[in-house]
Amino acid sequence: MATRAAVPDIGSWFERYAPSVRSVAARVTGDPDDADDALQEAFLAAWRSRGRFDPARRPLPWLVTIARRKALTIAAARSRKAVPSARAELAPSAEDVALARAADGWAVDAVRHEPALALHALGGLTAGAVGERLGVPLRTAASRIARGRRRVEALLTATPSFSPRSNVS
Repeated sequence: MATRAAVPDIGSWFERYAPSVRSVAARVTGDPDDADDALQEAFLAAWRSRGRFDPARRPLPWLVTIARRKALTIAAARSRKAVPSARAELAPSAEDVALARAADGWAVDAVRHEPALALHALGGLTAGAVGERLGVPLRTAASRIARGRRRVEALLTATPSFSPRSNVS
C-alpha cells in the first residue's frame, strides 16, 4: 500500500501547472472553451491515475501528455460535429422547397397539356410514333412536341435554380 507521501498532490499540481497544461490544450484545440474542457479532463484523469504516477519523475510532461490526448479527442469530436452543420448550410430553405414544388407542378402541368411532349420525352417515342399514338400527322406531332418543349423551357428559365449548391462558389 502506498504511503501518503508517495501519492501525488494533484491539487497543488493544478495550481502550479494548469497554465502550462491549458496552453498546450489551447494550441491543440484552437478554442479556449475546448482547452478548458481538456484541462479539466486531464487533471481528472491524472487524479484517477495518480497511483500509477512515478514520484521520481517530474509531473509536467505526464500532465501535458494527458492533456494533449484529451485535447485531440475533443478536437476530433468537434470536427465530426462540424460536418453535419456544414451540410445544414447547404440545405435549401423552406421557401426554396415550396418554390421548387410549385415549379415542378408547372412542369407537370405543361407535360399534361402536351401529351405529345410526354410521349416523346418521357416515353422515348419518335415524332412518327407519337403521331400514330395520338392519331395525328407526323408534322402535327412534331410541332406539338416543339411547342411543349418551348413551354417547359420558358417555365424553367423563368424559375430560379433551386439547387442548394448553386450558391456555392
